Amino acid sequence: MWMWLAVAAILLAGELITTSFVLLFFAFAAVVTAVLNLIRPDLPLAVQLIVFGVLGLLGLALGRKWIKAKVLTKGAPAFQADFNSEFIVDRDIAPGAEGAVLYQGTPWTALNEGASPIKAGDRVKVVRTSGIKIMIAKVN
Repeated sequence: MWMWLAVAAILLAGELITTSFVLLFFAFAAVVTAVLNLIRPDLPLAVQLIVFGVLGLLGLALGRKWIKAKVLTKGAPAFQADFNSEFIVDRDIAPGAEGAVLYQGTPWTALNEGASPIKAGDRVKVVRTSGIKIMIAKVN
C-alpha cells in the first residue's frame, strides 16, 4: 500500500510541475490501487499493475477530455482594468502600427488604433486590450 501512495505522491508532484493533466489520472489510479491493496493485501502485484494501468488509462481517456472542456478552454475574461487609462508614450507609433511602450513601468506591445500618428511625448489612452497587447489612441 505504501508503495502505491509513494507512486501517487510522485505522480502528483510531476503533475504540479508539468500541468498537463496526464499524471493526475495515474496518481488517482495509484491511490485507488493503494486502497484496493489495503482491502485485499493478498492481491498479486500483476493484478495491482493491471488495475493501476486500466484505471489510469480510463481516467486519462475520459477525464482529460472533460477537464479540457470545463477548465482549459474556458475563456479568460478580457483584461480591462486599464481601459481608458492615459499615459505618455516614449516613442513614435504610426497609425495601425505596433510599437513597444513603457506603461506603468512595464514594457508592452501597443497598437496605434487611432487615425493619427503618435509621437514620443504624446498623451494616449488605452482603448482596449487583446491578449497581452494594448490598443492605444492619441488623446486630443
